[in-house]
Amino acid sequence: MPTMKAGQAVIEALRAEGIEYTFGIVGTTTNSIVTEMVGREDIRFVDTRHEECAAFMAYGYARASGKPTACITTSGPGTINLATGIALAWKGRAPVMVIAGDVARDYIYRDGAQAFDLVDIFKPFTKLARQVNKTERIVEMMHDAFRTALSGKPGPVMLDIPRDLLDDQSVDADITPPAAYRAVDQRIPGDSQAIERAAQLLLDAKRPVLLAGGGVVDSDASGEAVALAELLDMALVPSYGHNDVVPNSHRLFIGAAGGRGAGETAHAIHQADVILALGTRINQATTHWNWSVVNPQTKIVQVDVDIQEIGRNYPVAIGIAGDAKAVAQQLLERLRAKLGGGRPNPAWRSEVEMLAGQRRARIAAEEKLPAQPYMMPQRVYPELNKVLPKDCMVTLDAGVAGGLAYDRLKFELPRTFFNYAGHGGLGMGYCVGLGTKLGRPDRPAISIQG
Repeated sequence: MPTMKAGQAVIEALRAEGIEYTFGIVGTTTNSIVTEMVGREDIRFVDTRHEECAAFMAYGYARASGKPTACITTSGPGTINLATGIALAWKGRAPVMVIAGDVARDYIYRDGAQAFDLVDIFKPFTKLARQVNKTERIVEMMHDAFRTALSGKPGPVMLDIPRDLLDDQSVDADITPPAAYRAVDQRIPGDSQAIERAAQLLLDAKRPVLLAGGGVVDSDASGEAVALAELLDMALVPSYGHNDVVPNSHRLFIGAAGGRGAGETAHAIHQADVILALGTRINQATTHWNWSVVNPQTKIVQVDVDIQEIGRNYPVAIGIAGDAKAVAQQLLERLRAKLGGGRPNPAWRSEVEMLAGQRRARIAAEEKLPAQPYMMPQRVYPELNKVLPKDCMVTLDAGVAGGLAYDRLKFELPRTFFNYAGHGGLGMGYCVGLGTKLGRPDRPAISIQG
C-alpha cells in the first residue's frame, strides 16, 4: 500500500472515479489538495469567480456527461457559497461531491474564524454530509460518499475535511477501482409478478400514455421507452423539464407536459385510461399534483429506482421499484411474448396524431407574429429551431421568456436539455451552460436567459 500526501490521496480517489474536472476557488484550507493538480493533464481545477458558479458548473458537467464531479472549496463562506448550486444538484439528481476544507479541529465548536457547522448546513440537500475525523479515513470516507452519490437515484454528497488532517499529513492509501467499493452495475430489475401485471394492464389499455421522466435519461433508456410506445401506440410525453428524453420528431410525441408545456399534451394525459410513468416521480410541474390533468379514473403503472417515490404523489395501480432501462426491457420482453409482435391501436393513434398536429399548427401560427419593433419570445424559438444542430445542448434559465421555450424548442437526443429542475434559482443558466460544454466538448452549447 503506497504512502502519499493526504492531498494527493484525495486527488487519486477522485481520479479512480474518472473525474476530469473539479470546480471551486483556491483557499488556504484546501491548498494541500488543489496544489496536487498542478501540472497534471488528467484532472484539472477550474477556479471560478464565485463558489456558487462552481456548483452550477459542476451540475451542468455532471448532467451533460452522466459522470460524477467535485467542488473543492475553503472554510466558512467559501463552502457556504456552494449551497444554492448544490441544492440544484439535489433537485436535479447530479452526482456532485463537495470537498470542504474546514478549519483545524482545535477551532471547531469554539466559534473560531470561519468556523461553521458545514455538515448540518448541507444535510438538507445532500444524500450524505459528514466530517472526516482521521487522516487515514479520508479515502474510506470518499468511497462511502461516492457509493451514496451514485447508488439508486444519483445526487450530491459532502465531505468536510479539517485542514489539520491534510496539511503536512501522509497516509497509506489503497486507491482501488470503483468496483471494489460500490456496485458499478446497477440495472436493478423489477419484480417479475409486478412486470406480468403491468404488461397485461398495458395490453388491455385503450388510451395508453407513456410519461417518460428523468430516470429514463439517467439509465439511458430512451430507446426502450420509444420501443414500448411503438409496440402499443402509446402517446409519448416527457415529464416536465425532461423534453429531451424522447425524440420530439417521433410520430407518437405530442409535446411537453406541464403549465409551460402544451395544452394538447394535458388533454392526452387526461384522456388516458393507463399511464406508464417510466422513471418519474410524476413531479408537481407535470400534473400540478391534483386531478386537473390526471383523470381520477386513470390507472397508473409507476416505475422508479427510488422505492420511496412509488405512489407518493398519485395512487398507483401497479408500482415497480427498479431501473428504468431494466424494467422497460422486462416489459418489452413480456409484451412481445404475449403479442408475437406489435399491437396497433389505430383509434388512439389517430387521436394522438391529431393532437400533435394541432400543437404544430398552433406553434406555426406564431411565426406570423410581427418581428418589429421587437421580437416576442414565441417568434424567437422557431428561428432557433431552424439553426440549432440536433446535438446542441440548451440550458434554460428560470424566467417567463425562457419558460416559453418548453413548448417550442425541439429536442432529439438525451442530455441536450438542462433547466432549473424544480429549483427555480434565477441566474443559474450561464454557469450551468459552461459546465455542459466541459462535460460534452464534442457538442455545441447555448444558454438562454430572460
